[in-house]
Amino acid sequence: MTATTWIPPHVPSRRRDDPPAPTHLGRRTDGTRLLTRLDTEWAHLRTSRRALRTARSWAASYPDHPLATVVADISDLDDLRRATQRTDNPERPDDAILLALVELARADELAGRCVLQHLMPALIGHAMRYRSFSETTDPVGHVVTAAWLAIRSYDVDRRRHHVASSLISDAVFQAFRRHLRRRSMSEQIRSPVTFLETPHIDEPATPLDEFVTVLREARQAGVPSCDLDLLRHLVRVGSPRVVAEQRNVTPRTIRNRRDRAIDHVRTALAVPAAA
Repeated sequence: MTATTWIPPHVPSRRRDDPPAPTHLGRRTDGTRLLTRLDTEWAHLRTSRRALRTARSWAASYPDHPLATVVADISDLDDLRRATQRTDNPERPDDAILLALVELARADELAGRCVLQHLMPALIGHAMRYRSFSETTDPVGHVVTAAWLAIRSYDVDRRRHHVASSLISDAVFQAFRRHLRRRSMSEQIRSPVTFLETPHIDEPATPLDEFVTVLREARQAGVPSCDLDLLRHLVRVGSPRVVAEQRNVTPRTIRNRRDRAIDHVRTALAVPAAA
């Protein structure tokens, strides 16, 4: 595909023919206009003859692959978006399709646009948590721009699993958490009394202390209690097999639930997945 101009700047400019945007994001409505433009673009792109021809051509590059099955005779790109949604299939064809699209996105903007469309609901949800991040720009513009960069720079050779959660984590980290982390490292506001009552300790926290902190932050970020309870119990017991016996399920079931819980925590805290 030829280069397009849809990738947004941090503050998208308003055109005269833009309709009035709703203000559910507060005073800054740039993110609302951006989402409207992306929705309008996708509505046109999903059935575009040129886009569909490009998508069908991907089948030849991925023979005997779940992606080829979806795109060989595709007539609506929404079918591809739905195929990237997570299922209970243990072989995770959704993950394989998403990874292939990310790999294609290195040189094909349409593939990257399909990945972005899949990520948009989660990206918007995360952006809403950072509405006070900047006084001048909307968080949606930040996170969409960061997501596009994350897609184009994703290491498909080393990070082949949990693709969606990894991309979301990368985007949120680049858009918000990296700047907040730098700010927190440079700002240390303490009461003078603190230095008299509490000695400074240079020793690092124990792994258990770090685990407790992660679970506390995950709970505040909205991770379900059942996920956090399972992780606590696994740490306490020390074996998925023992937990499986206690709950009368298979060890594989416990491991799968553990992996999903870790994914939920990682996504909520925007922590990149391990390579």
